[in-house]
Amino acid sequence: MPKNMLLGNLLVFGAVLCEAAYVVIGKKLTGALTPKRITSLINLWGFVLVTPMGIYVALKFDFGSVGSGTWALLLFYALAASVWTVWLWLTGLKTVPTAKAGVFTVMLPVSSALVGVFALGEN
Repeated sequence: MPKNMLLGNLLVFGAVLCEAAYVVIGKKLTGALTPKRITSLINLWGFVLVTPMGIYVALKFDFGSVGSGTWALLLFYALAASVWTVWLWLTGLKTVPTAKAGVFTVMLPVSSALVGVFALGEN
């Protein structure tokens, strides 16, 4: 097996483990906090951790070079990926048993592989 293929398989396996941890931790948190609160905390931590690097990059970035349509798409993507999907996942996780929710963690690498093969032409 080529080195890159082994690395790729290990990364996919790592993603599955991270998703499994996300389910277990999320399930535990939904017992004590609301899905909206957890979503807010996740995004707050992300903001705190990324802001220093973001400021460093922003100092050298020409924001005027980005069109308004691109900014709108970026805003939509940020809300969809960071807020709505997390809130929906945690809301469902609150009522679904962890073992059943864990089955859905398999969908991330499977759907990513399908997009890679069919949309991006990877093999």
